[in-house]
Amino acid sequence: MNDLHRAGEHVSWASSVMDPLSRAAAFAALRPDLEALIHQSSADSRLSPEARRVLRAVARTRPEHTLALAELAARASTAKARLPVALTELEICGHLAQLARIAPHLSAALPPQTPCTPAATATVEPVEADTD
Repeated sequence: MNDLHRAGEHVSWASSVMDPLSRAAAFAALRPDLEALIHQSSADSRLSPEARRVLRAVARTRPEHTLALAELAARASTAKARLPVALTELEICGHLAQLARIAPHLSAALPPQTPCTPAATATVEPVEADTD
């Protein structure tokens, strides 16, 4: 046992982080900025309907929701196989970066996306050195 801290001393520290009312208030405070992001993405013609639905589902995440692949797919009405494509679109168009600025905890909880567009998978050709 640690002699520096009494047993149970840290319980009050964790309770403020885990308190459901505090979590709900934090999510509610982010709502206007997240709704503005949803509105901005709906006007972005570069995004597919799946990408818009995924962003809407992420931005409207409630404290009791998770961003697990299956739940996110169900809430976005998108096939699980299409989620990486939608997330890549959102990343390329800058919407995931905006989400990270508004709600870092949501963007960190997203499933990792895989590059699936030619722009995301393009490789740089090596440059030949001049030998004159």
